[in-house]
Amino acid sequence: MPANKKYLTQSPWIKLGKLSAAVVGGLLASVGFHMALAIWIDRALVLTAAVYSVFIIWVGLMLVSYWVPRVWQAWGLMVLIVLISALAIYLGR
Repeated sequence: MPANKKYLTQSPWIKLGKLSAAVVGGLLASVGFHMALAIWIDRALVLTAAVYSVFIIWVGLMLVSYWVPRVWQAWGLMVLIVLISALAIYLGR
């Protein structure tokens, strides 16, 4: 059963914004989280687990970025995660 056309996004800019928030923002947030975690916990342990968990968190953040209704909210969430990670890295050093 096809989707109802009135619920689908028509603007290519909204599609591009959500896609870039999902791919770029999700990856930056996921890697930033693991870098902050590596400062506070044993670095070797975090880097070993990060091989798989970066991908899992990235996919989760991709889903979240498509779940929120607006592009600026998706980007805002990703930037917030990156800023919190950067603050944790700064305080950990």
